Amino acid sequence: MKQIKKLFITVFIVLTSIAVNGCNPFDDIYLTLAMETQFSTLGAGSNIFISSGLCLSDFDDYNDNNEDLEEIRYVTSAYFTLNATPGLQGQNFTLTLYQADGSTQLFRYVIPAFVAANYVNNPLEIELTQQEIDDMNAYLTNPKEDKCFVATLEVSNVTASSTPYNLTSKVEFLTELKIKP
Repeated sequence: MKQIKKLFITVFIVLTSIAVNGCNPFDDIYLTLAMETQFSTLGAGSNIFISSGLCLSDFDDYNDNNEDLEEIRYVTSAYFTLNATPGLQGQNFTLTLYQADGSTQLFRYVIPAFVAANYVNNPLEIELTQQEIDDMNAYLTNPKEDKCFVATLEVSNVTASSTPYNLTSKVEFLTELKIKP
């Protein structure tokens, strides 16, 4: 009889714990969407200017959940050098993100000195102002509408150990998708 009481109490505690702390099928579901675009150039001039476009619909996580999206929220961004000519460096590294029209600026991020090798294994976190974050989120307001972007990368006074130089890099924009349960 003692064993049955112990078993009953154990089962009761386990079931109560599951009921109180268990999964609620009605909780919102959040998914991180990493949107990335690559830049690649081969050149000999003193300036780099590269442009790249991307849309939400370029990414499977967006397409797979489009009908159930409630919200898309900007989280953070980072720049990565994937490959570069040794010694590639320059000034006024500028990363700009525009709405699909290519003229409505969402953010502009500038660092005065750029050394490509510094960001091979150590991404450059793109720190936005609160206004820029608000602008990104305002652009993403209607989550079911496929939003497109134009990203540009500029570097001036470029030098490298050899020419022509090459730079292959990417920018990753992290967003959070809120999905209906």
